[in-house]
Amino acid sequence: MIRALSLILAASVIASPALAEGLRLRLEYSTNGAWSPASSLDTALGFQNRTTGSGSARLMWDKNIGSFRFEVHSHMAFSQGDNVAYATALAPFVPTPAPSTLYNLTSTWLTNSNTRVTNTIDRLSVTYSTTNLVLKVGRQAITWGSGTVFHPSDIVAPFSPSAIDTAYKPGADMIYAQYLFDNGADIQAIAVPRAATLGGPVAFGSSTYAARMQMQLGSLDTRVMLARDRGDSVGSLGLSGALGGASWNAEYVRWVLASGASHPSWLFNISNFGTLGEMNISYFGEYFHNGFGVGAAVPLDSLPASLTKRMSTGQVFLPGVDFLALGAMVQMTADLSITPSALVSLDDRSALAALAVAYTLGDNTNLVFNYSQPIGPVGTEFGGRETTAGSGIYGTGSRSATLQLVHFF
Repeated sequence: MIRALSLILAASVIASPALAEGLRLRLEYSTNGAWSPASSLDTALGFQNRTTGSGSARLMWDKNIGSFRFEVHSHMAFSQGDNVAYATALAPFVPTPAPSTLYNLTSTWLTNSNTRVTNTIDRLSVTYSTTNLVLKVGRQAITWGSGTVFHPSDIVAPFSPSAIDTAYKPGADMIYAQYLFDNGADIQAIAVPRAATLGGPVAFGSSTYAARMQMQLGSLDTRVMLARDRGDSVGSLGLSGALGGASWNAEYVRWVLASGASHPSWLFNISNFGTLGEMNISYFGEYFHNGFGVGAAVPLDSLPASLTKRMSTGQVFLPGVDFLALGAMVQMTADLSITPSALVSLDDRSALAALAVAYTLGDNTNLVFNYSQPIGPVGTEFGGRETTAGSGIYGTGSRSATLQLVHFF
């Protein structure tokens, strides 16, 4: 019923001239190629080389009426090529995802061996705001934390460290409240109800409840979070400040599981900007310790339950322990930028190297090329963990190239 009402509302917005004010459209098409080594799980499954075309149309509407703001996003996505069948073949080898949100607002319009077309109501919310108070109910996105690549305190649908398209975070059904103090501090609270199984009743042990306060302590920006997430407790402390002409951020996040086990994670990053000849350049370095992580010698089917749970919820993406992320963006011209980056496992010196080239074709059109390649022998973090001890088959990352065209209306 919720899904049907959402689609009716989206259609009403399009049909009504009065409501059509505030309507926007983002179109995206990309083509991707991926190439895996002979020892990889991908090759064992029959997908050593893959090519896929995919696209999406995100129809967005928002409107302010007095103290209220209404927002709806309808996101249609299609994929055609090897990745459709590959996702099905790979599913038994990855942690089973728990329901990420309460309502299923995704409709599958077409699916077969190499084609999939879906439509998702990705935003559906109403916001009430005054000078000091914000209340927002419905499907929405929230981002917490100050990590550049890793996001240990962003506990609701964070982006992967290797994500290519981060324009829109996936929406989740939640209640959000924020109170703004006159001194610039604020406190935020969220309730993200979920069911233990898709379509079931709300379960406290599957939901997320969190509060976060931001304030200024001397020269430091300070953030404190306390949360109850899927039956476990988590608290974090974040600090930010200046270091000469640069900026630094630090976060400490401590998970205490229902079993009583404790898993602390932390990160520290420094970012700066300057010039390289006549070109503008920004650059950063970030260290991250994954409190749930284990060494690369542990096979994929022997990862501890605490780690596989956080990987299934999308809160941990890499099973290793210590990482260094490095990156820069060089503005070659007003329309052309180049962004090299690398994720390095400090445990075994393997890495994931990437290069992004973005070119502005017009005021509303962007062309982006991304290339990534794992570096390191099998048995390392990015060279690939063995799927099962002694199997000789490794969960190795693929060389990947993606060309993406984005247009806004």
